[in-house]
Amino acid sequence: MSGNRRSIARAITIIENNTAESKKLIASLYPHTGKAQIIGLTGPAGSGKSTLIEKIVREYRRRGKTVGVVAVDPTSPFTGGAFLGDRIRMQELSTDPGVFIRSMATRNYPGGIAKATKDAVKVLDVAGKDIIIVETVGAGQSEVEIIKVAQTILVIHAPGLGDEIQAIKAGLMEIADIFVVNKADRENADKAVMDIQAILQLNNKEPAWKLPILKTTEQLPSYGGTIS
Repeated sequence: MSGNRRSIARAITIIENNTAESKKLIASLYPHTGKAQIIGLTGPAGSGKSTLIEKIVREYRRRGKTVGVVAVDPTSPFTGGAFLGDRIRMQELSTDPGVFIRSMATRNYPGGIAKATKDAVKVLDVAGKDIIIVETVGAGQSEVEIIKVAQTILVIHAPGLGDEIQAIKAGLMEIADIFVVNKADRENADKAVMDIQAILQLNNKEPAWKLPILKTTEQLPSYGGTIS
């Protein structure tokens, strides 16, 4: 609860390894949770989720918010651990005392996240992080477990991924709160936006929340503002 980085890391490791003390730890954490805003980012592989997370984290830090990131990576067939690609990309951020980044292997758990992801988020919540961002592995149609973890879900797409737009038709389309077409400086970005709009229009139900479709680039969002 003091935000000690070593304690946070050790607590998450205990939860990941499902040791005898993990259930007791989770039970002791639960009464102190519920303060953080939890944001999930999901979408096809190659859509630029990690790059976008880096920009979002920097913006929240500019606003004085503390941030935790749980980046779920595919399990390495050699070590059984995560590939740690996301932590390498975010290496500069990891030295910021207001940011805690943890890569987590799926360990073949289905749904785009790891079995321990939800409880790892509880650890970061109790540790006082204002914002917690969870990045799924490259997700397809049925990988929607993020809905059990995050309060707000961003579904990321990028132009030029071909039939990947079809992969988000069912499951991911139904859980999104915000759609983001990343790498919008590429050709066919507007087509990607129109494809998403067309799929949304197939749903005859009047949504309670009008789903925004935002275009972003690796520099600044293309609508000219900062990420909010």
